Amino acid sequence: MNRQKLFALSIVLVAAVLVSPRELRADSLNVTLVQVSQTVAQGTTVVTFYATITNPSTTDTVYLNGTGGGTGSPDLTLDDSPFDLNAPFFLAPLASSGAIPFALFNVDLDPGTPAGIYNEASNIFSITGGPDGGAGTDFDDLADVPFSITVTGSSTTAPEPGTNLLLVCGLALLALASQRTNRSPRQTT
Repeated sequence: MNRQKLFALSIVLVAAVLVSPRELRADSLNVTLVQVSQTVAQGTTVVTFYATITNPSTTDTVYLNGTGGGTGSPDLTLDDSPFDLNAPFFLAPLASSGAIPFALFNVDLDPGTPAGIYNEASNIFSITGGPDGGAGTDFDDLADVPFSITVTGSSTTAPEPGTNLLLVCGLALLALASQRTNRSPRQTT
């Protein structure tokens, strides 16, 4: 008897799952970064990533409700304020943010960030949202945007050998000219 009850309960649960209404889900967004990887000199404190966003759905308006993500280094911090200022509030079906890329996000770098490659595997900027009619209640992951930053070591510029030779010759001529003026007798009238 217990087996029959368990079987009947299983059938009821499966039927309930199959008959229950499905939640409407929007397609993912297409995000195109102008540069997925950027190279900066050591000491740089802000790197800005520019992008365009497209809604590939043919039926759903997608509302962009938030951001997320992170970096794999404590020296790099995501700043989503450009998204808040520049991204559209929503994208109609097949709509784009426009032909001109906009500042999507910044990465703040500690001035002492060591030289190296901070790669896409550990750096992700995420856009969340969905077809919630502008209520700001849907925070599905719509796009994960990987990016990388290469920090190059600071370099000191070494002058060309010809520049050094010119400098030495100029100083020698100045020294010689000053000696001649000191040797020549002064005339008094």
